[in-house]
Amino acid sequence: MSKVRILGIGSPSGDDQAGWLTVDALADCGVQGEHELAIDKLDRPGASLIGLLEQADWVILVDAMQSGDRPGRIKRFDQDAWPGYTQGLSSHGLGVLDALSLARAFGILPPRLDLYGIEIALACPGDEAGDDIQAAARQLARHIAADLATASR
Repeated sequence: MSKVRILGIGSPSGDDQAGWLTVDALADCGVQGEHELAIDKLDRPGASLIGLLEQADWVILVDAMQSGDRPGRIKRFDQDAWPGYTQGLSSHGLGVLDALSLARAFGILPPRLDLYGIEIALACPGDEAGDDIQAAARQLARHIAADLATASR
């Protein structure tokens, strides 16, 4: 049985809740499969993200991104794609890409790592996420649930 960890990264600031909304929506999808599954919501984890990557066979990370694209657009980065991506993902101090780069240098990346970014517009403290972000989070949750089910076969 493979150990899968799903991490929704965000903050309570408007559209920056995209990662949190995605993992919340996973509960509605009826995640199935033959996996040991851990799902967490993280508030700007910085370097502590590195320790969460250890001991997992597959890590799925979801975070907000701002690259100038339309809000609600979902972008997937696999382990080959994210090292070359330098814009838009995470503004949480030591960002997600920085933490992943350190984990790679330490040799502790999981065998499979899928990184998803949801393009956001506004990240205003106390605001709710926009409708397009909420819809994208539900769409991505359905995609992740299907991916988990397919990987179990």
